Amino acid sequence: MTHKEWTAILAWPGYLVYRHELDEEAKTLKLWVRRKPVHRGFECSGCGRRLHQVHDVREREIRDLPWSVYRATVVVEVHRLRCPECGVSGGKDRATAVQGAVQQAIRRDRGEACESAAASQVARRFHLPETTVRAIDLRYLERWNQHRRKPA
Repeated sequence: MTHKEWTAILAWPGYLVYRHELDEEAKTLKLWVRRKPVHRGFECSGCGRRLHQVHDVREREIRDLPWSVYRATVVVEVHRLRCPECGVSGGKDRATAVQGAVQQAIRRDRGEACESAAASQVARRFHLPETTVRAIDLRYLERWNQHRRKPA
């Protein structure tokens, strides 16, 4: 598959896949993504000033939802900016918003899996410790309880 096809499958607005690794034996998929080039610059997370100079770029790994039998990981480039007022800080990057949405989808997926299976089975399925799965299940149930209709 081409990088353009992986970008379309990932469907993260404003990002493009520039590298991918598919290991069929280990059943893992790893995608490297970066922001699409824009000329508006970056926004400082401290003061909101529009900046055009990047101090450095780091990579952050995000576990994504499993794709069929493959465990997926997305590596996102995160920019740090040098602001005259705030110094070096992370910019208001969409990567953190995307990461939050992905993590929320993962928690929902794990929580729904716990509805129909034991925590030990879900842990094996998603390659996670049982204690982590139990904690996810508990938070999922607490959120469900907050939003369900309660009798009058």
